[in-house]
This record gives sequence, structure tokens and C-alpha cells, in this order.
Amino acid sequence: MSRIIFPTDFSENADKAFEFALNIAKHYDDELVVVNAYDLPYSQNVMSTSLIDIMRETSRKGVVKYQERADKEEVKCQTLSLMGNPIRIVKELSIKFDDCMVVMGTKGASGLEEVLIGSNAASILHAVDVPVFTIPKSAVFGEIRRIVYCSDFQSTKNERALKRLANFAKVFKAEVLILHVLSPKSGDHDKYRAQFAKCFEGIKHSVTIEESDNVENTINDFVTTQQADMVSLLVRRYGLLEGLFHSRSFTNKVAYHTNVPFLAVHETRF
Repeated sequence: MSRIIFPTDFSENADKAFEFALNIAKHYDDELVVVNAYDLPYSQNVMSTSLIDIMRETSRKGVVKYQERADKEEVKCQTLSLMGNPIRIVKELSIKFDDCMVVMGTKGASGLEEVLIGSNAASILHAVDVPVFTIPKSAVFGEIRRIVYCSDFQSTKNERALKRLANFAKVFKAEVLILHVLSPKSGDHDKYRAQFAKCFEGIKHSVTIEESDNVENTINDFVTTQQADMVSLLVRRYGLLEGLFHSRSFTNKVAYHTNVPFLAVHETRF
């Protein structure tokens, strides 16, 4: 990768995520792109102009602290203060820089809050075509040594996504724990182990198969028992295949509810 895009709203969660963004930029020797997007609903009220000026100035002052921290850590960094929808802006930046990763904080949600409010993190996760690393409020900053990759085995056909994950693991010298959750009586899939061995050649990895109807709980339990530092999932775009891991809502649930950082890698556009 060449750049780490870090969207921020200057919240406590964003500040925590910045620690991870700095760490990743250091490991990859990448440039950090800090962006704050501010927007105002359309209004004909003359007061809107004054409010935009205030938001612009707040944004410009807010990104300075990130620049100063990056300079202190000797990480190359540029800051952007832009007016517009944050999801659209991050998507445009991901297209402009292409070979990049998005790192951002998320506070998570539950119940009706999750359905009605959602989050910029979840929206960005599905809007861009580059890896998205979301940092939950409860995450503790530290080294990335063990990565749980949730697989439906169809993902072995998506080499670009797996190569991105493999490269991430290689940079951090992390072990990849591949987890496949089956519905009871679905049978085994040992034939795919060789394919994973090829994708993760030179990287310590293992494949675990669990039978359960509750995929989300099984993943969270596995992450806890294995003392994993992050969890990763392939994000599907077009619903070409049916299965436990394929829905947008399931991806959002994992991103919302995991207590460790979550890395979304995207399937290839056909």
C-alpha cells in the first residue's frame, strides 16, 4: 500500500483509532492522509454561511493535532479539511489513491440504534473498494499477532482480497486463524485447505471448522478463546452467492459487535 486514509470526527473513538493508523503507517512505511469532512444540510437561511465558516475553521484547527502527532512519530502525513458528505469524500479519496487502506474508529451500536442510525464506518465499509480497518471503542492498542479470518471457502476464489490480507499478516508477522462456520450436517470442506495453504504461503496459518447456526456468536467466541488481535471478513458486493457470510447486514453486525479491530477486504469486481 502507499497511503493510509484516516477519516476523523475529532471524537475520543477517532483519537483511539489514530493510534492504530499511526502504527499501520509505520509498519508499511506509508503516508498518512488525515481527513475531516464537514457538511451542512441545505438551507436558504443566511445564517448557514456563518455556520459553514465556523465549521471550516473548527475542521482546520482540528486536524492540526494529528499532523503534530505524526510529525513527532516521524510518519509522513498530510491533512485535508473538506466540505461535503464524509462517505462520498472517503470514497473519492480511495479512488484517487487506489492502493490504500481506510482506518477509522467506530462506537458500535445495538438494537434499534443499529437499524435506525447506522454509522459512517459501516457505510464507508461498503462504499469503497479498498481494505477498511475499523477500530471499536473497546479495542486496546497493541501489536497485531493473531488474525481471525472468517471464511465461507468461496473466498478462496477471490485472490486479490486474500493477497491483501496475506500482505497485512506478513507486514505484521501475524498468524492467520481461518475460521469456517457450517450449519449443522453441512459436511466438511477439507479440499479447500490446500487452496488456503497456497494463498498464505510463508505465513503461519490454520483452518478451523465449527458447526453452528449462530455464526456471529461463534466468531466472537473463537476470537476470544484464541486471544486474537483482530478479525477479518470478505465483503461481498453483488449477492452472487448464497451463504452465512454474504449479507451486508451480517458484515455490519461483525463490524459493530466485535471487541477487536475489524478488517474488511472486498471481493473483486467482475
